[in-house]
Amino acid sequence: MARDQWETPQQQAIRRKNRIRLAIVGPIALLAVAIAIIAYLRSPEQTGSTSSAAHIPPTFLGEWRGVADNGHDTFDVVLTIRGDSDADVASSSTIDKASGVRCDHTDRVAGATDTELTLSATTATGGPGCDPSAQTTVQLHTDGSLAYRTASPGGTVTGTLRRS
Repeated sequence: MARDQWETPQQQAIRRKNRIRLAIVGPIALLAVAIAIIAYLRSPEQTGSTSSAAHIPPTFLGEWRGVADNGHDTFDVVLTIRGDSDADVASSSTIDKASGVRCDHTDRVAGATDTELTLSATTATGGPGCDPSAQTTVQLHTDGSLAYRTASPGGTVTGTLRRS
């Protein structure tokens, strides 16, 4: 006895709808899984690359100068970003305009996008308040300048840097 003979017309209609749904949803689900696998395999975190310099967009390279402040103190800032293959790809110098205290940092890229770099200090030399674990973020503005932001013991230092 065939299934068509003992199913009611309503049950047959439901079965047809379910087959159509499966024919549509099944391939979409397979495609989504395939895309997720490919994205996972191509993820930059999985490449094992140890050179952070390769991730720096060329628009950030060069020497940048400007003034920054934390609401209390004002600083002259010089930031140099290199595109060489060294692990330490940036250096920065800040000078407190009031006290003359200078801090020099050597930085490594912690994160990069087309418009933002995050730098982590690997060394710091200078006067009191120089933080050897400072993290600096620079963001590229449409006018070509950089928004500069770094944490310091006296508060967050922010400013604008221009290519020199």
